[in-house]
Amino acid sequence: MKINILKQYLLSAIAVCALLLSASCAPKQANYPIFENPTDTKWIVEDIDGKPVEGFAHIWMRLDSDGKIYGSGGCNSFRGDYSYVNGIFRTGPLGTTRKTCSKGINLQEFKFMQALDRVDSMQKRNGMLYMEGQGNSLLLYKGH
Repeated sequence: MKINILKQYLLSAIAVCALLLSASCAPKQANYPIFENPTDTKWIVEDIDGKPVEGFAHIWMRLDSDGKIYGSGGCNSFRGDYSYVNGIFRTGPLGTTRKTCSKGINLQEFKFMQALDRVDSMQKRNGMLYMEGQGNSLLLYKGH
């Protein structure tokens, strides 16, 4: 009798785990309009891959209407080319400066640059710019 109860609890636990896993693997809703004109605006990064920017790092980027991108990863500056065609965002190779920064800032800057290289979509939601793709995301707001 105890074995049957244990089997029921085990099966219930497996069912709950399966349900939780399937919910976390569900595709994201993409019902938001594509952000049509993100150019000629300074965008300040609020979070990288769902985690807020830490410390006093000022991570930002600007997309110019001539296909140039530039900004700061928090310590080093970067610049290069980008394209945004039919709702698909891509960066070309980006050049960066090589300043000495703290370990924490370096890691955060690396994560930002990696995410910027991998994201391929931009969407505007509630006045914010969301960039997503290949398991990475960036959340940005308009700067001054």
